[in-house]
Amino acid sequence: MGGTFSGNRKSNAQKDENLYKLLGTRSNIGQDRIKGKYIVKLREFPPETHPDEFQEIRRAYETLKDPKKRKQYDLTRRYGDKIDKALEDVIYSMKMGNYKKAKKLLKFAEEIDPSNLAVKVVKAEISLELKEFEQFYSLMDEILENCDVEDKEAVVNIKVNLLSSRGYWDKALEAVEQGKEYIEKIIEYHRLRIMLFINIGNIHQAWIEIKEGLPPTNELTIDDLYMLITWLNLGIELEKWGDLSKIGNYIRKLSSDIIEEEELAILKSKLLEEADIYIEHASYRAADIFLLLLSQVDQKDIYIKERRKKTQELAKLDMEISRAIKDQEVFTYVQVKLLNLYLQEYSAPQYYNEYLGDYPHDMMNEMEYMSEEIVHGILRIKKKYPYLYKKYKEELTELFNKSTEGLNREQRRQLRLIA
Repeated sequence: MGGTFSGNRKSNAQKDENLYKLLGTRSNIGQDRIKGKYIVKLREFPPETHPDEFQEIRRAYETLKDPKKRKQYDLTRRYGDKIDKALEDVIYSMKMGNYKKAKKLLKFAEEIDPSNLAVKVVKAEISLELKEFEQFYSLMDEILENCDVEDKEAVVNIKVNLLSSRGYWDKALEAVEQGKEYIEKIIEYHRLRIMLFINIGNIHQAWIEIKEGLPPTNELTIDDLYMLITWLNLGIELEKWGDLSKIGNYIRKLSSDIIEEEELAILKSKLLEEADIYIEHASYRAADIFLLLLSQVDQKDIYIKERRKKTQELAKLDMEISRAIKDQEVFTYVQVKLLNLYLQEYSAPQYYNEYLGDYPHDMMNEMEYMSEEIVHGILRIKKKYPYLYKKYKEELTELFNKSTEGLNREQRRQLRLIA
């Protein structure tokens, strides 16, 4: 039989494929005549004798019978990648701060395909960047109203992300509440709120939100891992040490219920990643919490055991220095000196350099000659923080001797009584 097919034609669509030609018609055919052309082609290429050709005819019909799919196909045939290229140029112009050019390029993309979702989103983004809030909300409402049901949650997320990425945290929270009905999973709703509360700086509310949003331990899945890790990090930041054991139970329960090796690998990788971040910031007590959980999840891993053994020693030091720098009986000069020694030895260079940028040089110069206060501070460290004193005994002894050189007999006598 004749036709437009060849024996070696593949069933997958080719870039230059003409679906109209597959149905034996042209692109200006009326929508009501497409089904007739499809039936004619089926008679010419029945599935029993021409299975490959039948599949291609069927696929062409499935696209062209739907007006929306047909329109998208026509646009793709006519303009190819012009819309994508235009949007790339728009985004580049926005990054360069040239919004006038961005608007002009976007207008071209709109003329090609006025209903294109990506075009409308970028238009809304430009409005937000220019602080044209009324237009931004109007565009986002239009997108939400006209998109398919299955896309509504994605649109809500886009709106929230656009607002939050520009620091409009309160407006982003409002957007979450307004779009709550379209968020399929309740945990995703809580996840968005938690993220926003953390960025606002309201970590206490984020802590409460997690406790409200988490499912019972017997219903945990790998999708809950983000919230569990966030919960643990907030507990560390808020110093809710008594609650950390409970959070650990959630993570251990999740690990014991996981069947898929891939999911278990994700959990272990995330715990190790968090531990590494804390180690990089010289927060060894927090790192040890994650390494402890990791060693409980995988008790056979020698590497984890060795890492935890090293970190435990540093965790003791971390715990004492954390307490010492909050101890009001330790003179500020001594606190800053100890923190400087600690960060210089254990933190990554970039974090130590950041600390130096905030280092109170002027204040330290003024306090350097307050010998009696310095000596009292060192003696407090010796008495209350033995691990810390032992670690930096040489430096503290040198500072002690230097500070006691100018003290009179009565001052020295008082120091002996304290010691």
